[in-house]
Amino acid sequence: MTNRLFSAAGLGLAATLFLGAKDFPDRAASAARYIYFLAGVLAVLSSLLFFQSEATSEPQERWIRSPRHFFVTIAAMVGYCAAIPYLGFFLAGAIFMPALAMLLGYRSPLFIAIGTGLILAFIYLVFVYFLGVPVPAGIWEG
Repeated sequence: MTNRLFSAAGLGLAATLFLGAKDFPDRAASAARYIYFLAGVLAVLSSLLFFQSEATSEPQERWIRSPRHFFVTIAAMVGYCAAIPYLGFFLAGAIFMPALAMLLGYRSPLFIAIGTGLILAFIYLVFVYFLGVPVPAGIWEG
């Protein structure tokens, strides 16, 4: 039952994304195509989840395996969202990602730094450079 509930939510979100992208201005046509792509992928994956058989004899898995990690992540995300308008998207992300990784128990500074750098570079290239999506600049805004 849970999978069908999440798949219905996913299909609803996909429909919302699709309808929301229709209102994008003409100058953001490439961003709208990306949203259509995301909505399509979400719809396909949600449909697969909907039709997936739930008739298993295995016991129900716990949805939250580590409540401590879950609440640490939620608290970090709230702090991250609060910091974005002041620090800017990329500086807040450069602080948030390593801090959350350390709070969740990852201890390899090299991999955390590489992962953070790759994710932020990917976001910059795809959203800022190619799609022209503005991100909050925070204190860097002139």
